[in-house]
Amino acid sequence: MMSNTSAESSPTPCGPARHGLASLVLVIFVVGMFGCGSADDSPPPVANGVDGPITEPLAPAFDEELDIQEDPVEPEPSATTPNVTTPDATTPDAAAPETNAADAKPEAEKGQPTKQPAPTPNIEQPKPESPTATSPDPLETKPAEARPVDATPIETEPAATEGAVDAAARLEKQLAEFQIPPAWVSTVTSKWDVARKPWSEGRQEIRRLLGKSDIASRREGVKLTWDYLQKKDIGDGHEYGMYMFMGEEPLWAVIAYREYVHRPVQKYPPYFGLGALASLYAERGLFEPAEALLLRGLDMAPPKAEWVEMRKAEMHDELGDLYSTWDRADKAKQHYRESMKWYSKARPPYGRHLLPRRRTKVQTKLDLLSQSSLRGVSLRDGSYKENALGYSGDIKLTVTVRGGKVSDISMKHEEKIEQNATKIIPRRIIEKQSLQVDGISGATVTKDAIVAGTLRALRRAGLK
Repeated sequence: MMSNTSAESSPTPCGPARHGLASLVLVIFVVGMFGCGSADDSPPPVANGVDGPITEPLAPAFDEELDIQEDPVEPEPSATTPNVTTPDATTPDAAAPETNAADAKPEAEKGQPTKQPAPTPNIEQPKPESPTATSPDPLETKPAEARPVDATPIETEPAATEGAVDAAARLEKQLAEFQIPPAWVSTVTSKWDVARKPWSEGRQEIRRLLGKSDIASRREGVKLTWDYLQKKDIGDGHEYGMYMFMGEEPLWAVIAYREYVHRPVQKYPPYFGLGALASLYAERGLFEPAEALLLRGLDMAPPKAEWVEMRKAEMHDELGDLYSTWDRADKAKQHYRESMKWYSKARPPYGRHLLPRRRTKVQTKLDLLSQSSLRGVSLRDGSYKENALGYSGDIKLTVTVRGGKVSDISMKHEEKIEQNATKIIPRRIIEKQSLQVDGISGATVTKDAIVAGTLRALRRAGLK
């Protein structure tokens, strides 16, 4: 469930729609472990993710400084005036994206749809044996030997249920029937000159387009991503799947992420891709395969030992999200506590000032597991202000309580790709009088920030 500076981006947009917290994976992931580093810091790539130095995925080189992010770098807003949002009863809920995708191939001719054969399902449980020289598993990396890790092992669920097998079969059928690119791509026009402008500029334009609410802009963003892929100028490719997802092409995103995480040569452990793909699986009820992906990520180690604790914290956080959506509250709590423990131990060379806020976000998820309906709760009337870390910075909320109920949630924010979450999520909280509300595709981090900020505001109103 997948971006840069040392500040925490707050998705990934880039989070898939899911029920409750699981949508977080994608954005957390939508998004922030990637960035551009100095070429001097870039060791050569390693085959199959085993042994040897490893570099981070974005651009030709990477610095671990930027890998603390949850999402790739955001373009700066064109104006400094923050957005002011209040719930809009006329705003329709974000509909679940249509499912369509297929295995994209960079060498395909631009704009030429091709019928794709059914991709081989890659959602089985991880195998217990270690990879060998003759049959390496691209998802495995050699654990860092510089530091021992003492996280308590957590048991996995038994083999996939019959329902999950049926869901997997449906997914594979949908993937097999889809054309890449879809026919509509050839009908989209754009003034953006892909031939002359490099990916470093193109990715900013794509994000600008995907941040708009209209279908035409999103489709233009998807087309530009596809055109850069055909040009073979798309960085290391980790943003390909992310932009397909943000463009509301979730099955296309599944194919792109599968290709990314199973490459025979990995420059850096594909944490982001594993989390994003797991989130897409969980959205379809494929919890066992999603669990397998995240547990593989948990077993991977970054090339520098100083980042081991950070990666452990992030993967445990994502596993907590998965188990929360899977209605396994005890396991969710266990992983959230593990995440907080690792954040407390983490001493990354960059971004340490953000660690308290990350621990607070995880603590809020723990609290939400015990806090369901607000009905019947005694709340003091008044207006309560609270800040929450969103995708592009702080979201400043004002929560109003009247007659003992939440009557209004307004906010000032600078979120750029929020898929209308700043309107839809407050409205859902008010309508349900509950903090347990469904997320929005591509706006997981924004949704979690709104819920967390509202929870803290209501505690000052007497919520226990």
